[in-house]
Parts: sequence; structure tokens; C-alpha cells
Amino acid sequence: MLRVAKLRYAYGPAQALNDISFALDPGELVVLAGRNGAGKSTLLRCIAGWTRPAQGDILISGKPLRDNERQARQAMMLVPDTPVFYDQLTAWEHITFVARAYRLDGWEAQAGQLLEHFALSAQRDYYPFTFSRGMQYKLGLCLALLVEPSLLLLDEPFGPLEPLSSEQLWHDLEIYRDAGIAILLSCHQLPTEAPPDRYLLMDQGTLLGDGTPRRLAEQFEVRGEPTLDRLLHAAVMEQMRSPLAH
Repeated sequence: MLRVAKLRYAYGPAQALNDISFALDPGELVVLAGRNGAGKSTLLRCIAGWTRPAQGDILISGKPLRDNERQARQAMMLVPDTPVFYDQLTAWEHITFVARAYRLDGWEAQAGQLLEHFALSAQRDYYPFTFSRGMQYKLGLCLALLVEPSLLLLDEPFGPLEPLSSEQLWHDLEIYRDAGIAILLSCHQLPTEAPPDRYLLMDQGTLLGDGTPRRLAEQFEVRGEPTLDRLLHAAVMEQMRSPLAH
């Protein structure tokens, strides 16, 4: 579904992405993890076509993003860590806007179900700027899921959510994964003990590890349960000890 090859991006002299390469298949739930400033958000924005990389290739369903941006945008949706909404539109008007932009048919019932699922039905006629940050992220999820993307990109989805909503969202993502959607999400900490299919561990714009929790535990010699905290700590410490890091 997604292939990233030798992606580079810089903010002035600071290298935000340094030769990032990985692939994501349909029906995979992959967590992109790293410390603040690791490059996670920049990577997601490059994949979504919101930011143009300096070098490298991004392929969506085998086709280069730079040559097929319109078609690619029909297949994927990015929910940023802080979704942006129009002040003049209510929650339902935002949904109507997206449905018309994507030329969806018979979307009203599904939209109502999504609002109900994310506990936003009572606020459908309210303006999103009156919502809490968590409610705003839930509305962003509604807009993304209404389109039924083949590739779902989520930037720090659990940060704005309280624990119960985080657990519910993780359960939802597992269902979408099992339905064949490819999911790539960034986070600092998972809301549940259930691991993803794979981790992508990043630090300072570099991909440190790509694999299942068990495989990464072997790579970085992590003892005990391969939790995200332990894996990321071990990967960063190994990077800091590397001669190339100095």
C-alpha cells in the first residue's frame, strides 16, 4: 500500500528526515515512535502530500505520489495532531463538506453512526472551535473514516484523548486493520498492552529500527516484555553510543 524510499527533508540546516525507507502493506497496523523532534510529524506530512520532501520516493499502491497526488489523496487520509476546522462551519457542515468534496453517495447514515460512535451526536450542530481538543480530534477521525481510506495516517491520536477513549480507539484501529486498511500512527505511548504489528523507531530524523516487538527486542537486546518504552529507550541509547552519532 505504501513504500517510502530514501526520504530526506530539512528545515534549513537541520535534517528532519535522513534516508527514511520502509513499506506498509494492506491490513498492517504500524506504530511510528520517537522522542520529540524525531521527525514523525514531518514524515507523515510528506506521505500525505502536505509537505514535499527534498529527496526520495513515496509510492501509494505502487504509483509515485508526486505524479499521482490527486488519485493518492482519494486513497489516504491524515489526521494531524491538531486538526484545523473552519470557524464558520458546524461539525455536521464539515462532514457535509467532506462528503461532497469526495463525491460520496449515501453517506448520511454512516456519518451519523460515526458521530454516535465517537460521542459527538449531541454536538453535531456546534462549531468545532467550541470543542475540547479531544473532541476536535474525534471529529477529525469522523471526517477521515467517512471517506473509507485504504491508508490511514494518524499523528499522535492518543495525546488529546482520555484513557477510555484511547482504549476504544485502539480497539477500533484493530478492527479497521483486520478489514484491510493500512494504518500508520505516531505516538509516544500506547494506551494498551496489545502490541502493533510493527514498530518504526525514529530519532533525530533517522530510522533506528523496523520490526515486530520481539524482533526489535532481539536487535536491541531488550530484556523482559518488549514494551514501547523499553524498545525506544534501547534504540536511542544504541544510537547515542554509535560513532556515527558523534
